[in-house]
Formats: sequence, C-alpha cells, structure tokens
Amino acid sequence: MTAAVRVLAALSGALVTSACRETLGDGAVSPLPSTQPTAQLVITPAAVGDSVITVDVRVSGLLGADNAASIQAKPVSMTAAVAYDSTQLRYLADASPSDGALRAVHAARGRVMIAAAHATGFTSDVFARVRFVARTANAASTLSLQLSELHLSDATELRGRTTVLPTAGIK
Repeated sequence: MTAAVRVLAALSGALVTSACRETLGDGAVSPLPSTQPTAQLVITPAAVGDSVITVDVRVSGLLGADNAASIQAKPVSMTAAVAYDSTQLRYLADASPSDGALRAVHAARGRVMIAAAHATGFTSDVFARVRFVARTANAASTLSLQLSELHLSDATELRGRTTVLPTAGIK
C-alpha cells in the first residue's frame, strides 16, 4: 500500500469517527444525535361527512426507523400546548395511544395543555393525540404547537435544540 493510500485511509477513518460525535466545550463527547429533533402537529383529516379531526403531537429525530432509541438516552417526558381558534375548533377528547405513558391533558378555551411521561421511554414518535370538532372547512389551519419541555432519560433537556415545524396534514 502506498503512503498516500495509507494517509487517505487514516484521514477517512478519523473523519467518520469525528462526524458521529459532537464534542462539548470541556472535551467531553455528547451522546446526543447530530441531527436536531423536530416537534410537529400532524393532522388526520375527518372522514367525508364527519367533522372530527385527530391531531398527533409528534417528536421526530429521537427514535430510529424501527422505533428503537437511536441514542442511549431515551425521550421520557414532554410538556406542550396546542393552541387553536375556539371559534373554528372545539376540543373533543384525549385520544393518546395506550403505550404505558402517563398523560395529563387540560383543555381551556383556545389551548390544550399536555404533559406526557414514560418511565422507560417513549417507543413511538407520537407523544400525545387529541381530537377536535371542526366548525369550518379550514379550521385545522388555526392549530399551532408550543413545546415547553422535552427531556431524555439522562435528564438532558432538548427543548432548546428542538425545532417546532409548521402543522402538517396526512392526506
């Protein structure tokens, strides 16, 4: 093997090793993934002739494609608010998955507060699910998500690193 090939192989190995980790100021290695997590409301529209819409609070970027934790620390708690225009939507019910998580949902005019915690970590990107009755055809466009906290099992707070995306709809 020529010297140039050996140097290229060594540089490639160093690049791959350093690209998979993020170093902190004191030289410690961060266990967090290099991609930023995202939070988003995802709307499942009502069936034809029905006015009930389902809204998922999803947090992506923390679980792999097979819903296994992509990092050693798992997401264990989240607090968020779903804001909406009460002239166009009426809160109906909590419809969160039966995944062993503890959830508290409090609806007030124009806002649904959601707290969710899972002792061993969430296994799905859907942290909560709520239902609304739509009073107008474009009522879902009034929904927005505000994320207050997002913690991992190692007590890392991810809210500041999480991007809240615009509301999306499933077609």
